[in-house]
Amino acid sequence: MRLLASVVSVLAFTSWSAAQNSIIWKITGNGLKEPSYVMGTLKFIGEKEYYMPTNIQPLLRSCEQFAIEDRVDHHAQHELNKALHFPKGQSLATASPEVYAKTQAFFARELAIPQATFDARYAKLKPLAISMTMIRLSLGEGVKFYDMELLKMAKANKLKTYSLETIEREAQALNAYPMADQLTALSHSIENFAALKDEFKKLMADYPKGELEEIFQYTLHPIENNPVFVNEFYTKRNAEWMEKIKKMMAQSPSFIAVGVSHLEGEGGLLALLKKEGYTLETVPVE
Repeated sequence: MRLLASVVSVLAFTSWSAAQNSIIWKITGNGLKEPSYVMGTLKFIGEKEYYMPTNIQPLLRSCEQFAIEDRVDHHAQHELNKALHFPKGQSLATASPEVYAKTQAFFARELAIPQATFDARYAKLKPLAISMTMIRLSLGEGVKFYDMELLKMAKANKLKTYSLETIEREAQALNAYPMADQLTALSHSIENFAALKDEFKKLMADYPKGELEEIFQYTLHPIENNPVFVNEFYTKRNAEWMEKIKKMMAQSPSFIAVGVSHLEGEGGLLALLKKEGYTLETVPVE
């Protein structure tokens, strides 16, 4: 499914990025005294498929500052959990008995999770969170989270660490996705789960190659290319992050790690950096 194809195909930036695919980009020019770097990451990946370029360590050591999207601590986890769950007294069953029945049957059939466990652990999650959980559980293995792994590496190299936004800002963006559209997307994910699972496997394989357009299309797939969500979750946040990124890079060499889907497209960070006059070069991964 080629989401956004009708949009990105007319963007000059698309051909520019497609010819220089990578997951790490060097940023110079526009008055910077030393280079900074931006890396696109996956939210999570199977432990068996986990990939961290060996040249990340020397790149981190060349920087003084490090930033990920938002904080990784108990407060952040609490706020994110709150955003991903229905308010007290509500659940998937109250939002849509039909989608609840379809989802509960799917968890029992495909993931061997009985109804009692589904009701206790998953039925209070919003549909968007359930869609993400389905893929993670289907891997049948542990997962690694890139932001946490990179944060540990940055701290080990004694970089100053920051977040580009508060967790409350991400929660606000998540809540911008209309519930009716979330329910439709969840139903679609269940009906097309075999293909979705295959696409995620391809995503994990494409990631080291930096196939940005392919990755971005998959990332948007569960949200059915909802224009409100794309604007709130990607476009607006990217523009807000740019101000902090520019300030960090002007202060000292910085390493910025964000979800890879935030790099691609007209409103992506790569296009925004180029528009601001920075020079971008791909960094070969090793």
